[in-house]
Amino acid sequence: MNPPFTLLYHYFTETLKRLLFVTSKETEFKSFKSLSSKNITPKIESLKCIYYVINPVTMQWLALPPVRQHETPLHGFICSYDKHKQLTYRVLRLLKIKDKNMEIKVDMFSSDTREWTKSLVSCPRRFDLSFFATAAVVYKDLLFWWEIKRNRIVGCDPNNYRFFELPVQMEHGIDYFGLCGGSLRICEIPGQEDPSLLRVWVLKDFVKNEDKWCLEHEVYFNQMTWKNSTWLTEYVKYVKSPYVQVFAYHPNDGDILYLVIKSRIVLCNMQRKTLEMLHDFPMLAHVCARAHTSVLPWWPTPIPSSPLQNAT
Repeated sequence: MNPPFTLLYHYFTETLKRLLFVTSKETEFKSFKSLSSKNITPKIESLKCIYYVINPVTMQWLALPPVRQHETPLHGFICSYDKHKQLTYRVLRLLKIKDKNMEIKVDMFSSDTREWTKSLVSCPRRFDLSFFATAAVVYKDLLFWWEIKRNRIVGCDPNNYRFFELPVQMEHGIDYFGLCGGSLRICEIPGQEDPSLLRVWVLKDFVKNEDKWCLEHEVYFNQMTWKNSTWLTEYVKYVKSPYVQVFAYHPNDGDILYLVIKSRIVLCNMQRKTLEMLHDFPMLAHVCARAHTSVLPWWPTPIPSSPLQNAT
């Protein structure tokens, strides 16, 4: 049996700066209005940046010690659970130095040491942090990004680097990059050229460091069956350029995608070729909608105490 999971999403409205929505395994949507913007994103104060670690299920959160703010860095969060179900985590910040040696400044906070450490590392191959798209995807204790400029996937920890070229047969850019069933995968939606088409590619040979991508699914929305929405059936079949975007992967089932179609969150079963509306979410109509998938341990996991909290 697979553990439960949540899909996390935050957005702006005219009256509320930020909300955090959680959908559970039973597709129940909840709103945590008490989480303000400072609890979700890094907060800048007098050239100092404060990061917050949040457990949205238990509503527990803590502030990390301030760290000096450089130019806009790439940042990522890596966590794991030990045999006692205790959470350990690292927060990484990467900032490229403009020189010929491809050196990168790294700030890392560890829950084990409870402090920030700084280092300077050299990368064996050149890449450009300013052309990284999408949020970091955590896999095998590495942070992965899509590098648009060279059209490849780059991973780092930061003492180890991995590079994967995209499939040669892939005709368009990545619409969504993420993780499902223990494998990295990318989703391709051509957009206006062929808005009814969706392809999912899976990386098969991660251990051998080979760029072996396999086409796992190729589906056409106008050939799929709707379970509970006649209006969306007509929209997908007859609108010239329907608004379709990947919201999230299912963390365990490679046949399932969560989509946003015309402001509705939709469950897409690519094997059965069915679509099912889960939630009408008007705020998503004209916003970039990306959820963060979090697989939960079987028992509630406390966040380790913060040095700032211990001081008080």
